Amino acid sequence: MIEKKNNKVEVASDQEILYLDEMLKSIDSDISVGMSYVRRTLGMSFKELERKVTGIKGDTLQRYMQQSYHSMRPIHAVAAFSWITMVPMTALYYGFKIKEFYRGMDDDAVEALVRSGRLPTSVINIYLNLICDKLTDESAREFLEFRQQVESEFGVLEDHGDLLPPTVLDMNDFAIDYYRSVAITLKRFREEHNISIDTMSRVLGLTRYQYGVLENPNKISHFSVSIGFRVKLGFKLNTHVYFTSEMKQFPEFHKLRQVQHVRDLLIVEAMRRIDEDTRKPMVSVLISLSKLFK
Repeated sequence: MIEKKNNKVEVASDQEILYLDEMLKSIDSDISVGMSYVRRTLGMSFKELERKVTGIKGDTLQRYMQQSYHSMRPIHAVAAFSWITMVPMTALYYGFKIKEFYRGMDDDAVEALVRSGRLPTSVINIYLNLICDKLTDESAREFLEFRQQVESEFGVLEDHGDLLPPTVLDMNDFAIDYYRSVAITLKRFREEHNISIDTMSRVLGLTRYQYGVLENPNKISHFSVSIGFRVKLGFKLNTHVYFTSEMKQFPEFHKLRQVQHVRDLLIVEAMRRIDEDTRKPMVSVLISLSKLFK
């Protein structure tokens, strides 16, 4: 898988940062709805979720999925949830607007995509070929060109069978590895692009002191999920997968995020090209396949 570089960085204007501030006012509430939607769609009970993690109380996990809970949702906890459920982390950022992440998809199609996270790449390739067989020659050619472009930019579609989460994920160990990677890569990013600490702090919505803590790999502290959204939009990056590239204890998580990005781009683009009458049975096929690989 090719690591996509963010060669050109453009810093958001003051007006754009104010827009980010406004847009992300309810990010914790929004993310709770996104997490809850995914849990229900996958048919995962809270008890089952609790069995998959240690280092966090079950009550806390439940509160993270309640809109009425006003405390922040730590970005590492949301990242861990995305790994456990095999649903792309970026999709969760959209909360109750999760369907907009899969723009052009109806409710059934969104459900199918959320469910398809554990499907082997060989099955995904067969599924994409099935869709292509239903397309016109021109549309199929355009899709193949799109696929070539995506895979040349982000890497070929690889299997992710060895990138599944541990049977039980220790949330404390994951947090340490996650924030350490963020600290290292964020500092490297800042220095490579000659960005001041004041600018980094302003874009991420942090005080100068808070940013210093975030960039310190030896001082682990929890941060809101909003920083992931802000770094991507605030510096107009094409992806923020780079910031997990220094994870050492759980390198599979970083690799998975790369693979997920390619899978989702291809599935969404393919499904968008088929008409509604064809899409419904194709969605049913994907849902049926997902049940075989729980």
